Amino acid sequence: MSYGERKARLRTTFQPREEWWSRVFASPVAQLILSMVADWRCVTPNRLTILSFGLTVLSGMWILASDRADLIVAGVVLQIAYIVDCMDGQLARYRGVSSPLGSLLDKWSDFVKFPFIIVALTVKASDPQPATAPMVFGLMAIFLIGYEPYLRFIASKECSVKPLNMLGGPGFFQRNLRFFLFDEAQWYLIVSICLFLDEALMSLMIIVATQGSRALLQTGWVFWSATHAESR
Repeated sequence: MSYGERKARLRTTFQPREEWWSRVFASPVAQLILSMVADWRCVTPNRLTILSFGLTVLSGMWILASDRADLIVAGVVLQIAYIVDCMDGQLARYRGVSSPLGSLLDKWSDFVKFPFIIVALTVKASDPQPATAPMVFGLMAIFLIGYEPYLRFIASKECSVKPLNMLGGPGFFQRNLRFFLFDEAQWYLIVSICLFLDEALMSLMIIVATQGSRALLQTGWVFWSATHAESR
């Protein structure tokens, strides 16, 4: 298949992500790379998922290193890992090989790898002497990034309540204001920027502040919706 045919076919199977950083950076880069390698037999969706997981773990190991240059490398590797993460599902749709196992592997790796980065940031922010603030913010960050998905799950199962759809419209301003939703793609962006600036603790504080605000809004919405449904 020619480059042009492969690129056209990839466009027909492309599913745009809602996250701002994914839409403006990671997904376009992933599309560009796939337009060159999508037909390589050695490149498979599950291998890309595993590669993204491995690169994220590698980034965490670099975070734990003490050199400022290592933090810059860690931030770059983290962005590469996220680009690869945007490639696996697209490649599966392109080849028509989507599977429950692949979906499970993708979701499992997403749930495991970012908390690993949080732990690495917490240890780095506590260096050279253990400190209370990094531990508190690290624990809060891990709790919050798992809290909202669990809240959405139980709200849907127990009360048939859908999550609050913030800035979900298709308009230009709504799409770009989604930056302030601080979804998964923005987590990676925030961490990379803070690594470039050698501010591990700052990245934890930003994640706690943004995800804490989202958690409060979603919790209020879920309980208001559930109470309103029962009162009918």
